[in-house]
Amino acid sequence: MSDDVRAELDAARDARIARDRRNALVIGGIVAVTLVALSAVALFLSDTLRARGGAEPALAARVPTTTGATVPAALLGCRSGLTPDSPLRLWIGGDSLAGSLGPSLGEQTAATGIVQPVYDSRVSSGLSSPGFFDWPGHATDEMARLNPEVVVFIVGVNDWATPRTTPTDASGQPAWRAEYAQRVEEMLDTLEGPTTRAQPRPVYWVGAPTLEERRKDVGAREVNAVAAAVVARHPSATYVDAYHLFSSPAGAYTATLAAPNGKSVQVRTADGVHFTPEGGDLLGVTVYGPLDARCRLDAQAVPGQPKPVVQTKGSTQVPGTHRDVTDATTPTPPPTTLSTTSSTAASTTTSTTAATTTTTATTSPP
Repeated sequence: MSDDVRAELDAARDARIARDRRNALVIGGIVAVTLVALSAVALFLSDTLRARGGAEPALAARVPTTTGATVPAALLGCRSGLTPDSPLRLWIGGDSLAGSLGPSLGEQTAATGIVQPVYDSRVSSGLSSPGFFDWPGHATDEMARLNPEVVVFIVGVNDWATPRTTPTDASGQPAWRAEYAQRVEEMLDTLEGPTTRAQPRPVYWVGAPTLEERRKDVGAREVNAVAAAVVARHPSATYVDAYHLFSSPAGAYTATLAAPNGKSVQVRTADGVHFTPEGGDLLGVTVYGPLDARCRLDAQAVPGQPKPVVQTKGSTQVPGTHRDVTDATTPTPPPTTLSTTSSTAASTTTSTTAATTTTTATTSPP
């Protein structure tokens, strides 16, 4: 081969390499921009972020990094490599409303094939009545027994009577606020796990929804405010605002919400407190969004291999407030997210402390 031909081939090769490098840089830049854009869209859709000047998102939770900057908690991620043989361990617990959320969120997550949900609902329970049911003590045992990787906890409707104007503390503030904040703090510490853990267990703390009876609604709203403030101090915890989710456009109680097709959907039962199965589905979808953003459930899903939805032995539920998910082989697809609309509920209000509860058969978790 002559020197002239070799020189031409070398020049052509160098030109091709340079062109390929430029193309790689361009493609890499496009991919990077696309990924950033998609991440931003996901965060907006999951209500983790909102536009500048907008209201603070209901699911906002920011976590400090080692540099002192902050990143959305949803981006911290979960254990990688979720599979049907090594599913994410999810625990859903709380008062009677967990009897609706547990089956709905449990079914939605179990359908991915890579999440093993266990739910534990206790009718009439709350943080203010440990003599009736000791949630921190019970949760301590359950966290040790099940070692869940993610926790969802709903409470507050039965704590509506906690707010009192007297007595007051040294600063003149009602003493109940500090006392209830301490109860929330204790419960969060229990759910997040001991300080010996490499990092706190992610917790999604779901507040009480609107209540039809005004005095109960006012109390639940005040309890929610205290709980949200405590949760905000825990970087690995996220507060889920169920109150506004189930409010009318005017911020009041509503028994029905409007689906995208314009039809009204009954999301609350006649007692003005509990969810219908459809209401449980709506709350389940709301929690599933940020959980998916954190753990990439849809991206890792294995269709056709749903896990069983396990109910903890001893759980209690209110009849008519939950789906029967004892057979996890035929999961129901998650419903389309509903939007709120004003509605007048013609129903009779009853207390959540009523003794009309039922205990369902359970199976032991795998």
